[in-house]
Amino acid sequence: MNSSEIQNSIFEWACNRGFTAPYGVLMGEHTNKNGKKYKSVTFGRARTLDATVSIYNRNFITVRTNRHDTKVFKTPSEAMEFLETL
Repeated sequence: MNSSEIQNSIFEWACNRGFTAPYGVLMGEHTNKNGKKYKSVTFGRARTLDATVSIYNRNFITVRTNRHDTKVFKTPSEAMEFLETL
């Protein structure tokens, strides 16, 4: 599974779970200060959750939410398992 497939999978998961408020589910492609490109998915639920998933590659995925410290995952399945708890 490559970064784009992981991004699409998380996007679909967030849409299907109703994490679309107040701004919907957003996908992006960014470059960090070191020049490394990565993909992201940002989603939320009004007044209760804001989350951003950053996908650097299939072995390095971070999840940042307003409820938890930033978590780092080594596989897409580990990241999805954590997302299911939100």
